[in-house]
Amino acid sequence: MTARRLVLVLLGVLVLVAAAGCGGGGGQPSAEAYSKAVILNRNRVDFALARITQAQSLDELYARMEEASTLIDKAAGDLDDEGAPDQFQPEASNLVKQLRQLSLDISSTAEQAQQPGFEGLITDPHLQGLSFDSWTKMNKALAGLAGKGINVTVIQPKAAS
Repeated sequence: MTARRLVLVLLGVLVLVAAAGCGGGGGQPSAEAYSKAVILNRNRVDFALARITQAQSLDELYARMEEASTLIDKAAGDLDDEGAPDQFQPEASNLVKQLRQLSLDISSTAEQAQQPGFEGLITDPHLQGLSFDSWTKMNKALAGLAGKGINVTVIQPKAAS
């Protein structure tokens, strides 16, 4: 075998090894990895929502709502990046969609409540707290994932402490 032929064979082997290394394992995560990601991100969202209720002033409340919004959007992005095995669809896609919507709902509400004349969105004593359709739909997706074997619970409403 000539030196040139040997170099071509070695290059061919290197290309095959590199392609196998780059392409291996791509696509969907395992059911176990996805389950862990759902549980982790559900708990992150729950923690962020609970922190909102512990605010001691309106300024702190608005800041915590913005922080929660950012964290919830990050949780949605992390789950979207993780991907989901087909067995968890359509709930997995719905969870990402509703987390993104909940993030937007919380951020928009905080922004709106800071506008003159809209403080009552937060301060009106007749209101029993904030309620978002996206929260209900997020919980529906979580319940659906629980029904498909992920050990996850819905996120309960939070009360001010």
